[in-house]
Amino acid sequence: MNQNTSNDKPLGASLGWELLGTTRPYESHWHNLRRDEVRLPGGEEIVYTYQEHAGFVTVLPVTADGQVVMIRSYRYTVDDWCWELPAGGLGDKPGCSLEEVARQELREETGADCQEMREIGWFYAMNGSSTARCTFFLAVGVQLNGPPQLEPTELSHVHLMPLEQALQMARDGRITDADSALVLLRCEPLLRSQRRQVEVVPYDPAWPRLYQAEAASLAALLGEELVEIHHIGSTAVPGLAAKPIIDILPVVREIGRIDALNDLLLAAGYVPKGENGIAGRRYFSKEATGARRVHVHTFATGHPEIARHVDFVAHLRAHPADAAAYAELKRELAGRFPGDTAGYTEAKTEFIRAIDALARTKD
Repeated sequence: MNQNTSNDKPLGASLGWELLGTTRPYESHWHNLRRDEVRLPGGEEIVYTYQEHAGFVTVLPVTADGQVVMIRSYRYTVDDWCWELPAGGLGDKPGCSLEEVARQELREETGADCQEMREIGWFYAMNGSSTARCTFFLAVGVQLNGPPQLEPTELSHVHLMPLEQALQMARDGRITDADSALVLLRCEPLLRSQRRQVEVVPYDPAWPRLYQAEAASLAALLGEELVEIHHIGSTAVPGLAAKPIIDILPVVREIGRIDALNDLLLAAGYVPKGENGIAGRRYFSKEATGARRVHVHTFATGHPEIARHVDFVAHLRAHPADAAAYAELKRELAGRFPGDTAGYTEAKTEFIRAIDALARTKD
């Protein structure tokens, strides 16, 4: 047991929650039982007891042929069998990176290795009673190379299942482990994007008109929240070959208010995808005749991504040689990654960063 009077809750303190003292009746490398004595803004003194947790990782493993590696585990705590993704705590792995822990858990719980381990995001697992934070990864190119290396308390079986089946189980409640279900659903847009064909086509003079039509639609839907709107991406550069997708960047007053418009935007065909990997963004997609045709990247005034996107387009418009080099790169990558949009996008990163650097010089 220990006593701690330092205030490690700065946000709570700013809201009037005064931490009077802390004890830990139980401590381990996995988690602590923490007992805080707190004075509330109204003056009432309470005891708040919760779990301090070192955090954990969850891995979504996908094989080269698109199957998800799932585990059927017996959980003593709830005395039930549960469908799960590989996961493990950080408490007994000091000094290891999150990726190292993710690879270790994948190997131990499934006997698998992967070609690439991508960190996707994080969330709080039980924010009312625990500080546990889950960082989740997408493992691609997974191969089952041997038997799992289970601990004495672990009883589980490895299963391969089609992606659509795993997603349906997350939606209909057959996956009762909340962390696993959420990771599957959070990764769904990325997994689906990997299965779409990469199509780079010659510049279409109709793209500016399509942008104008979508921009007018979004302006009507966003109303007073809209500050300005931009045509971004390759379709905004005259003469540049591109995927036939119109990228639009609305700038709004407050990003949090856009969430309240999700139902309205969805009714107009704009499917909300949350941040989708970029903090502070609200991302929407719109399809036509079964294909993705519009991407909407919404940011609040002052977000650094606004200037980056606008300056990138301005630079390519002003420097035809760079635009031509970008077009040639995209054609080459479309041939290398015909069914992997994530790989296609990643392979463009170095070129885009170089153009971003040039654009910042405003030459």
